Amino acid sequence: MKSEIVIPKWVWITSMAVLLLGLGLVISPRDKNNHPLLLLPDVKAMEDYRRSLANWHTRFLELDGRMTRLLSDNYGSDLFSQSSEGQIIQDETIQLMREIDQTSTPAAAVSARDMAIRTGSAYLETSRAMLTWVSAPTTANLDAAQQALKVAQASLAKLEASQWMAINP
Repeated sequence: MKSEIVIPKWVWITSMAVLLLGLGLVISPRDKNNHPLLLLPDVKAMEDYRRSLANWHTRFLELDGRMTRLLSDNYGSDLFSQSSEGQIIQDETIQLMREIDQTSTPAAAVSARDMAIRTGSAYLETSRAMLTWVSAPTTANLDAAQQALKVAQASLAKLEASQWMAINP
């Protein structure tokens, strides 16, 4: 004869509650003080946008480094490599601008979006000036490209100094 083990309901309920609580504590997103965030729809939208902004910032930094390298004339007289790299940089800048423009923006993040668009526009202008210099390597064109890069870097510095970038969970 088989004997059945009967587990009381309160044991099942308590076990499940503890399991779900533990799972929630492990997978919940955290703020900079390591406190769990309550992700209401508005809060989640803001956090998603803030993470997108941090991603765009990283990509701006990478583009900045590549533009600086191209304008430093490390390529010598290799026009093909310069123009190819310049075109790739411009294409990536355009793609980044499209991504910024097409990302849904919460109402409270409009100022952050404006800063990102201004920064992207400055880097797009730099890539245009850079390609002008590559196709016509005069001192005036180089100076214009370097000046455009300084403007873009100043715009990026404003973005970095914003409260949006200061929040770092």
